Amino acid sequence: MKIAIIGTGWGARVQVPAFRSAGLKIVGIAAQNYEKTQREAATLNVEAFEHWRDLLSSDADLISIVTPPGTHCEISVAALEAGKHVLCEKPTALNVLEAQTMLEAAQAHPEQLSLIDHELRFLPIFQMARALINDGAIGQIRHVNSSVIFSSRADPQRPWNWWSDKEQAGGAWGAIGSHQIDMLRWLCGDFSSIRASLHTFVTERPLDDQLLPVTSDDFATAQVRLANGGFASIMISGVAALNENDRMIIHGEHGAIKIEGARLWHAERDGEWQERTPAHTVAIPSEISGNFPVGTVYLGHALKAYSRGQLDALEQAATFSDGLLTQSLLDAAHRSDENDGGWITI
Repeated sequence: MKIAIIGTGWGARVQVPAFRSAGLKIVGIAAQNYEKTQREAATLNVEAFEHWRDLLSSDADLISIVTPPGTHCEISVAALEAGKHVLCEKPTALNVLEAQTMLEAAQAHPEQLSLIDHELRFLPIFQMARALINDGAIGQIRHVNSSVIFSSRADPQRPWNWWSDKEQAGGAWGAIGSHQIDMLRWLCGDFSSIRASLHTFVTERPLDDQLLPVTSDDFATAQVRLANGGFASIMISGVAALNENDRMIIHGEHGAIKIEGARLWHAERDGEWQERTPAHTVAIPSEISGNFPVGTVYLGHALKAYSRGQLDALEQAATFSDGLLTQSLLDAAHRSDENDGGWITI
């Protein structure tokens, strides 16, 4: 499978080496700044394209869209109409209306892949956790706690960019909350309602010689009612004093599962935690570390297997249908925050 990447951030830094390690060919890269694209392309030994639309006429089989959310709808629809498979970064879009448009384009081209890049689904620790839950190891889920705590946006001198702009779907809730929502749905089932509080601690950031207002959140907390009767709590902070391991603890009637960093534990009720971290099933390059980059390696192997005819290799992938559901929950949380944290029925 030949892949073209739109974006010189995560796409160049992580996807290129991860996908290459899985045996995929990168045939081109494009981004907004052509000079930067040329520099990145030279470093990566890949062809630079001046505009993302130029990639649609290349020999790429799949277009990976690693751009700000406000561009996802236009690029995804155009790529599908050009006959390309699509892998789109999260959050899916600016809003539910755009996510619905993307899904309709995908449904009009059912022979093509239309995936959202929730690569954590492919990590062995999360697949093992899902298997334990589905096999009844913890019984019916009662409550879940999921937290992502990091410090990268705590510095007020970090420059303003689209991440600082709510109108461009910036903020911690969209960037990180989309992953937490997707993983909670994948492991624990659908949501019935949600309430949230979104906050901005760093209210201004510099750009060139001026300070611009930050309108997006850098802290978010949400409570979720699960369709099966359980509850989940989500916390995200991008302005912590220091980084913590990402953590998810799922309590059921018979036991619990804990995922912290890259490790997995299981405990029976009133028992001790027993580590259940599975071994890697593919080679991970030494320069690639962290759940998201490693998950991208696994996603690359799944794409490779799919291209060789193993059609079930991507059965665990998040589709545009999943993307629409996640987007509806992201939007619902914003409505809840605007209404003093009231419950929003899904």
